[in-house]
Amino acid sequence: RSMERFGVYRRVPKSAARGRQILGCRWVYKRKVNKFGQVCRYRARLVAQGFLQRAFDSYQPDETYSPVVHKDTLRMFLSLCAAEDLEVYQLDIKSAFLHASLKESIFLRAPPGYSSMTADGEEEILELSRAIYGLKQSSACFFDAMHEHLVAKGYVSILGDPCLFRKVLPDGGIIMACTYIDDVTYGVSSPDLAQRFLSEMRERFVIEEGEGKQIDFLLGMAVTQNLAAGTIRLDMAMAITKLCSGALTDEELAKSSLVDTPMLPQPLLKNTGPTVPTAVFDYLSVVGSLLHIANCVRCDISFAVGVLARHSNSPGRAHVQAAKRVLQYLYATRSHGITYTRPHEGKNVPFMFEGAKHPLDDGKNHLQTFADSDYAADETRRSTMGSVIMMNGGPISWSSVLAKTVAMSTCEAEVNAAVVAAKDALHLRQMLMDLGYADAAPLRIGEDNAACIAQAESGIRHVRKAKHYEVRLRFLQQLVVDKQVEFTYTPSELQLADFFTKPLDSIKFIRFRDFIMNSNSN
Repeated sequence: RSMERFGVYRRVPKSAARGRQILGCRWVYKRKVNKFGQVCRYRARLVAQGFLQRAFDSYQPDETYSPVVHKDTLRMFLSLCAAEDLEVYQLDIKSAFLHASLKESIFLRAPPGYSSMTADGEEEILELSRAIYGLKQSSACFFDAMHEHLVAKGYVSILGDPCLFRKVLPDGGIIMACTYIDDVTYGVSSPDLAQRFLSEMRERFVIEEGEGKQIDFLLGMAVTQNLAAGTIRLDMAMAITKLCSGALTDEELAKSSLVDTPMLPQPLLKNTGPTVPTAVFDYLSVVGSLLHIANCVRCDISFAVGVLARHSNSPGRAHVQAAKRVLQYLYATRSHGITYTRPHEGKNVPFMFEGAKHPLDDGKNHLQTFADSDYAADETRRSTMGSVIMMNGGPISWSSVLAKTVAMSTCEAEVNAAVVAAKDALHLRQMLMDLGYADAAPLRIGEDNAACIAQAESGIRHVRKAKHYEVRLRFLQQLVVDKQVEFTYTPSELQLADFFTKPLDSIKFIRFRDFIMNSNSN
């Protein structure tokens, strides 16, 4: 009925394809769940067998990419909404892809039960004029339709992330929206603007009654906004419970309360014995689920999951036990999450990284970017780089990455980590400037290696001992000369990025976790 309503296809004789590819299709059924894990909707979709599409026949290879809002952008958006008292709502577009027109003519066999014949006895097929699920170009066509409509309504797409839109009204009202395919999350400065945005979207797309409610569940994350307290909180308790209940035994779940860190201090070495079969423990599936949880909310397991992922090819018993420990830790702390908080003193002008103050903060709330590296700790002798960017009391970006090459000194390893942190911070700062929420003041990066700071601040001049990493060093030096970045010495006991580079003892781990994830406020 939806396909007929939108004029998605017309029946034509098979000969009309004139030798062009004719795709098959099938029905796909899905149960949609809410934040409590309860089934709230049943969906049936007719999906084309797009994996059989031939390039330059039914699609153009360069026209299949569709952006979705980046997790860092989404967290930055929610942090801004908490700081600026913007009410956050969400909506879902019904039969989203069917709203987008196709550039090519695509032919599809009729699904079972819907076949027909012409008067001459020739089989009829479907000629598609709009995108359907399964086609390689469907998501790109839909994003083009969404982008075109919002821009026509006066919204500006932010250069750093085309899925983030902003509109400032003549009376000073603000509407910001993030798009993740057909899921739209938007923040408004007043409730009447929420209705205005909903009406604007309904001019182009079909949105069912009941949509446009205050946000509560987004991309597997439970989102709770408290306007009175000025907070927005993210957690993934439901996803964690589901994952742990399926991967751990009842006995292991019961013992999870005894686990207070996701990883033991000793290194996890390469497996030299037999590999644990998938039937016993689906290691790849568990690690993939953990990566999703770590990338969305639970930054406290980033390092541990990164180490587990290094052993995906041949996991042994030790690796399975390490994975189960991460699961037990998550289950024991499943209610933990990230909380973004409105500053308590007056109206917030959210320069980069405002919020909970670091002990070394100078009162201007700029020291909220941290970079660190654990030198040659991996058995390959490569270093693990860690960084975290804080804003309004919670992290909006973090990383824990094993370096691609071997660093020859602690200074080189720290420079590599500082480059990663600087690039991420500059990118986010530029988006904040485009949104009108930041100035060009230098970014302050907390660094605990004096040699790294000295080399970065030595200006554009030759550093004889840095010949093998001078490109990265020159990049940092140029940022310092241009006054885009300042480095501040941060002792290791205050270095939050240390949290992302190595397994810590429980006292230090919990202290860093509670500060980064604002756990004390929950």
